[in-house]
Amino acid sequence: MKRKLLALILLVSLSLTACNNSLGQGAQQGGSNRPKPGGGSSNPPISSDDTSYGEDLEDMGAFDGFFEEETTASDIIIRCESGTPSCYKLENGTLTFTKLKSDSVYSVSGKLAGNIRIDVGDEYKLELELCGFSLVSDSTNPITVISGNEVTIQAKKETENYIYDTRAEISEDDTTSLSSAIYSEVDLEISGKGKLSIVSQNNNGIHSKKDLQVKNLSLTVSCKDNALKGNDSVSLENATATLIATKGDCIKTTNSDVSSKGNQRGTVLVSGGSYDLYAACDGIDAAYNAVIDTESTILNIYTDRYSNYSEEVIGVTESIYYIRFNSTSYKYSVKYYNSDNDYVWVNAEYHSATSGGWNRYYYYSFPKNESYQKLQFFIYSSSQEQGQDQDYLVASDYITPSTTYDTISLSTRGSTLYYDWTNYSTISQGGGPGGGPGGGPGGMMDGNSDKGDHSTKGIKAANEVIINNGTISIKSYDDAIHANNDTTLENNTSPTGNLTVNGGYVTVYSNDDGLHADGILVINGGCVDVINSYEGIEGTTVKILGGYVSVISKDDGINATETTGTAITVGGGTLYIYCGGDGIDSNSRTSYAGIAFTGGNTLIISTSGGNSAIDSEQGYSYSGGTVVAIMPRGGMSNEATKCDKFSSVGKSTSISLTKGEYLVATVGQKTLTCNMPTTLSAYVITLGSTNASVTSQSTTSHNLAEGEFVWE
Repeated sequence: MKRKLLALILLVSLSLTACNNSLGQGAQQGGSNRPKPGGGSSNPPISSDDTSYGEDLEDMGAFDGFFEEETTASDIIIRCESGTPSCYKLENGTLTFTKLKSDSVYSVSGKLAGNIRIDVGDEYKLELELCGFSLVSDSTNPITVISGNEVTIQAKKETENYIYDTRAEISEDDTTSLSSAIYSEVDLEISGKGKLSIVSQNNNGIHSKKDLQVKNLSLTVSCKDNALKGNDSVSLENATATLIATKGDCIKTTNSDVSSKGNQRGTVLVSGGSYDLYAACDGIDAAYNAVIDTESTILNIYTDRYSNYSEEVIGVTESIYYIRFNSTSYKYSVKYYNSDNDYVWVNAEYHSATSGGWNRYYYYSFPKNESYQKLQFFIYSSSQEQGQDQDYLVASDYITPSTTYDTISLSTRGSTLYYDWTNYSTISQGGGPGGGPGGGPGGMMDGNSDKGDHSTKGIKAANEVIINNGTISIKSYDDAIHANNDTTLENNTSPTGNLTVNGGYVTVYSNDDGLHADGILVINGGCVDVINSYEGIEGTTVKILGGYVSVISKDDGINATETTGTAITVGGGTLYIYCGGDGIDSNSRTSYAGIAFTGGNTLIISTSGGNSAIDSEQGYSYSGGTVVAIMPRGGMSNEATKCDKFSSVGKSTSISLTKGEYLVATVGQKTLTCNMPTTLSAYVITLGSTNASVTSQSTTSHNLAEGEFVWE
């Protein structure tokens, strides 16, 4: 089941800690059935431990073009390569291009202590070629594009070019200064076959208020906030880029409306090329869709503490926190905590009520206390005493106080209580449980209670994430890939929250969900490896229809929150789950419809005696494929036999399995061989034949590491 504070009817449970610790470190993602990118190694390109990534900027050569001495007009060479001649002036360190009479190409080389301003009107195109050029600015943003039909900044082949923004941080309230090293009011293309390195010491990297394209060149951007931001869209095509955001996102769009020409805004597209993204917050944050395409695409993303460049992100500083819920039946207290000998209790007091649409919420306030590193909040009935941890209804984990959000929003689904960080509002907000950032089933703080108060996802989209091809590796402290449906789109449509994988090779390490969709999550093909997660794959509904899918999770392997109809379909491909909770967990209450096995080869290993390898509220169905589901005996293991016709398609076997030895299961025409990653007094469910054979062997003809398997 989805991780929660605590079920209102079950109170405190310590089983999660126990089952998390039982997951062996030797578990691998799959075996010889796993496809290999380009015929290469099957080893993941990211480590399965807490290793972070990112080499020193100086070692990368980012400062090779920096200079401190003053420059003169003779230090820069400006040439008109084609088009309108003499449409520029250099004055007091500012190089200005104006008054084009035709499409024009200019080149610059040498060095300039100052800035470049492009304001050439709306009729003609300007291409600015950088031909061995260094630009340092300490008073204004280095390059500003005010107008142009199309503007291209091109790094010429076999040249190295550098742009440095050494200004102090520009405040968001400053309306007179631009907070990006390169800023454009119009569509902007950054391209070429050369190299371009941009260091924005305290501000953004490249920002276009329209479309931003990066093509072909070798690009490095190191900045405080957003490395690449295109309000309308960002597209990367066949480039090689290293993007570093020490306090922000690497790639970001903000608009989700439709242009006057009928084009949907807000999409991030990555098509071909090689990209390393190091973000304190999100790697990709798309206001509409995030699309990864083309077999040649290599995309590596590291967020939060897994990027060596990340700095602390600081937000709001008000003196009050709030608790929000849709009932006045409870009382609340908060325990601020440093250690067992250093803590303090505060009681939340009624503050206000607010209404919006069908919702009515009640706010309870309590003071912030910055002297403590953690807080834990408690919910009591009307008859229980506040400010104590012996007799209560619900308690949270110890969580990090938020510096960006000021409200802990509570919500329920059935008998389960969820929480999320959001901000105080006098108008009720819709969306996922709690209505706060992250949205979707379970809320932003589920799974990793030690996450910061800002989003640190690998790939995030406000509407849909689509992966068609490429090799993608993500190491994130929040969800690795996340599709939202809780943000109102500017195009007057409701977001889908869908996540679709059609192909490619996806490897993710997450401290929360591996793949999360607020809507429908579909894997049609490709290879998906979740090598670490709290919950591996989660969506309102989940469909595994093809490809190779491997999940290692501390809690559920696959979870679907839909409460009616078929919530999870396994219809093709190869599926492997090694988990400390439920293997496949459906919340649908429709009789024998929660999970549908219709095809493919599925292996599930659950190590938790308090969960089941197959868990459905009211049963599941089987019509095809081969399933081997392994779990400890007793507990909830009987859930795995709750199939509409189990006696005619399945078999249960009790067997002792030893870590490092082989499970061999022959089910109909299929034989599974698995080197067991853990020792279990096991209950094994097989689907696909009533005459299945399940044995434990010390040797086989296959040379498999622990956790590896092969279907024949």
